Amino acid sequence: MEEEEEEQVKHRLENSPVLMVVHRSKVCEGLPCTIHNRSDHHMRSWAQYYRSDRGMMERICPHGIGHPDPDDPTEDRIHGCDGCCKPPAKGTSE
Repeated sequence: MEEEEEEQVKHRLENSPVLMVVHRSKVCEGLPCTIHNRSDHHMRSWAQYYRSDRGMMERICPHGIGHPDPDDPTEDRIHGCDGCCKPPAKGTSE
């Protein structure tokens, strides 16, 4: 049990007051990760929200809609979309 506890740490989700238990950074070293290795996507300023019912990380857009975090490896990306998760065309602002 002690070894298991050492493999988890508390981490505040990006742009969110939520503190959750996550894996240590060495687990995902060199891989995309919604916690430790985030890419520079257009949704980075949106709050992260962990969907425990689906086991995936979402980003909450300014309209309150949850969109799959681009760095989440979950293949099931079906969601109630309002179009905010589509990256802006190059040369335009969000």
